[in-house]
Amino acid sequence: MDTGRWADLELLDHLVRGTTLSHAARSLGVDQTTVSRRLAALERWVGARLFDRIDGRLMPTLVLAPVVDRLRTISEEASLSLATLQRRTAELKGEVRVTSVGFVLSAILAPALAKLERRHPGLTVDLAADNQVLSIERREADIAIRMARTAEDSVRMKSLGAIRFRLFRPKGQGAGACPVVRYGPALAHVPEMQALERARPEARVALTADRLEILTEAALSLGAEVMLPEVSALRDPRFEPVDAPAATAERPVFLMIHPERARVPSVAAVAAFVEETVRGWK
Repeated sequence: MDTGRWADLELLDHLVRGTTLSHAARSLGVDQTTVSRRLAALERWVGARLFDRIDGRLMPTLVLAPVVDRLRTISEEASLSLATLQRRTAELKGEVRVTSVGFVLSAILAPALAKLERRHPGLTVDLAADNQVLSIERREADIAIRMARTAEDSVRMKSLGAIRFRLFRPKGQGAGACPVVRYGPALAHVPEMQALERARPEARVALTADRLEILTEAALSLGAEVMLPEVSALRDPRFEPVDAPAATAERPVFLMIHPERARVPSVAAVAAFVEETVRGWK
């Protein structure tokens, strides 16, 4: 049935419930002349009179009477559907907090936020950069993108693949020995630091820091080698890859979310955006 016929069903339901043209007009937010004209056109289309006027009220004819209950059911279903749409629209507004290491937020998610804004302009995304894992169980964040598995039992976790790291140095630095910048002891176990240790066991460590953004800028300032995400570093004209086959590593990436929060439309929408963006970036 086309949209015009749906409007006709709504008209009939309001006429049956209100029993007068004026009442139906008020319910529909139109004037009585419009209701009368639409009813006449519908009766011509059906080829039969649909209402008898008895004591000033409209009563369904034998043609319409058998479908009155069905009209009421359709109207109720339409009202429920509209209420659901309105509720979901409301739920697709508000703030969703996403936490990860700074690099993931600044280099992967932030540049793609225009796509999320076009899809869901009512959302506000709070990007919380924190190397210390904010708890999903304690609702410190709605969504987390992590490069290691979590110990939180109730968290729903989904693999987003892996990010490849490779050894880089500032462009024009030359092929001679140079220092390295790296994570400190607390992050010495991560795959890219293990690869750096294998490739440059004797290199002087010029600086340690716990954030990739700091290591990136420090490497440029110090003329040092650094392990960087390959995709972004190859696009950065300030760096060039080092020809050291052993100096590569992959870090797994996981999307983490509490099962209850995953059912909230706004959180589900942001989670879908995160998954699409991270997979597409790689």
